Amino acid sequence: MVRSPRILLIGPYDPHCGEYTFLAPPLGVWRLAGVLESAGTEVRVFDPNCCAAPAARALERELLGGEWDIIGSSTTGMTLRFDLELAHLARRMAPRALLVAGGMEATFRPELMFGLGPFDCVVLGEGERPLLELVARLRSGAPPRGATGTAERGADGQCLRMPQRALTRVELRDAIFRTPYEKMPYEVYWERLENAYRVGALPTKAAREASLAEIHSVRLITLNYCPMGCTFCSSTNFLHEAQGSVASIARLDAEECVQMMQRIVSAHPRVRTIIFQDDIFVFTQDKRILPLCEAIMAAKASGALPRALQFISTNRVDAMSPERLAAMRRAGFRVLGFGIENFSRDVLAEFNKAQIYSRIQPTLATALELGITPFLDIILSSPRARLADVATTLREAYRWLRQGCEVGMYPYVIPFSGAAMAADPELRRHTVCERRQVAGTDIVWDQPAKILPLEPAVREAILSIERNFEESLLRLQHYAAHMPSRIRSLIWILCSLPIMAGHGFGIADEREVKRELAARLPQTRAAAELPGLAALATAATA
Repeated sequence: MVRSPRILLIGPYDPHCGEYTFLAPPLGVWRLAGVLESAGTEVRVFDPNCCAAPAARALERELLGGEWDIIGSSTTGMTLRFDLELAHLARRMAPRALLVAGGMEATFRPELMFGLGPFDCVVLGEGERPLLELVARLRSGAPPRGATGTAERGADGQCLRMPQRALTRVELRDAIFRTPYEKMPYEVYWERLENAYRVGALPTKAAREASLAEIHSVRLITLNYCPMGCTFCSSTNFLHEAQGSVASIARLDAEECVQMMQRIVSAHPRVRTIIFQDDIFVFTQDKRILPLCEAIMAAKASGALPRALQFISTNRVDAMSPERLAAMRRAGFRVLGFGIENFSRDVLAEFNKAQIYSRIQPTLATALELGITPFLDIILSSPRARLADVATTLREAYRWLRQGCEVGMYPYVIPFSGAAMAADPELRRHTVCERRQVAGTDIVWDQPAKILPLEPAVREAILSIERNFEESLLRLQHYAAHMPSRIRSLIWILCSLPIMAGHGFGIADEREVKRELAARLPQTRAAAELPGLAALATAATA
């Protein structure tokens, strides 16, 4: 073809507004767009989570705006049915376009993409190299089949994979540097979040400023993947799956990180917080974090970065030392995420994280003393958990929450495609599937949704707690415009009290938990309405 191919990239579709995705522009999709644009290709990003009109109608308008040669659809396990809805719409509206699936779910299960979707090929792993090759083939008139880093259907219907190596450090750096932050609609997302938080209605300036620091955030990826191999995690295996072997670690150095921060601030001057979206930002043998903190402080002192700019990152708890924590606090890191997962040593061993057990207490205590807020990701149960493990985790999560930590809770392991636990044959009969349907089609399938504990008493307890939680959350939404993790976690704890007590495990004082919940509930209604909260909590634990 003579003209340059036109490419439309569709981000993952989460109609539940942040339930399954970040309420932010899809960073990987925009990075890919930047790389393709730098190669002279016309690219547009369609973000279905950032439309004034319903997503399907907005996509129809986009598709009618011109002839598209390649349409790429990004998929995740949690959003798959919605992603497929848009992919089928794209096929109906643009029957001659090359329809490509990419993302986590597509990489691990390309055969599923061909079975459920209208795709011509699937990108395995990082999309930069395969899409550049597809563009080159279209420009030269060569057939698109057989591109490195893709999967396709053979003549016999079998799925053929053409593996690709992961991006090198230099290739990753160049891809990150080409991310077009100037075009990314962060301000639109900020406005939506401000409305959800009802920032203007918060009672004090301090509360409004805290919310704006949380809302006015921009995300930055500096690492290609986390190599820690947690058994419940799929992203740790993403590049291995695409490459067919173990991929090498690649990430930005300290100077490159600061350069990207400066670009972000220039593109979005109202940004208050930069969130490092790496699955792991600080390694145990890390040589970057201390020079990076020094470089951030120097940039702030020179005016190259705003002095008030703050940072959030996710880290291994056993990678934190007092020296590193102090340096991060001085540089402006205000929240540090930690994948604690569970407070039981046995469950941590099941998750391949036993080595962090002894570091949890001292690291969290030091972070709090320094004025850093730890954010703890918690999974209440594992496939082989006992009730005592669940009780320990609930008690410890509540203790740390009261001391100032933020906590995000999940009741059980979700069987993400590509995770070791999802592939464990011993766990298949304990894996619950949910029937899914692609809207506007008759396509249905059973998607793995949860891995329940093997022990019957633990399984029943977790499911009962989950039922109480869902009922309580539905009622409590009348009192709050937005439900942050700090509130959700207290609801999980509150709903667990009678169930765990029925098994002989005390977790916390019910009246105390209710007071904690009332204190954290956003003040969106008159104080006279808050007594309904006590009735709600009582109903939840009845």
